[in-house]
Amino acid sequence: MGEMNKTRTHRLSLEDRKQLNMTGITKVISIEPELVMLVSELGKIKITGKDMQATNLDMDKGILDISGNISCICYIGDKQNGQFSLKRMFK
Repeated sequence: MGEMNKTRTHRLSLEDRKQLNMTGITKVISIEPELVMLVSELGKIKITGKDMQATNLDMDKGILDISGNISCICYIGDKQNGQFSLKRMFK
């Protein structure tokens, strides 16, 4: 087979606000029941909700699936070395 493409596509699929499937995830900062923070190929992502948990995580493939009650998915600016500016996020 040919060499794998190193650039991953970022895709997000939300079903009934209860199941979130994502690709192109490069870094997971934290996964907590009410807050998930991560970095994708297209920038930083903040997800809020209740009773959230990772049901599938494969960092080699850049895949993250989350179940729970998802209330907000927010892209935070541009990707800058995978670092979050917490001061800017919670202003």
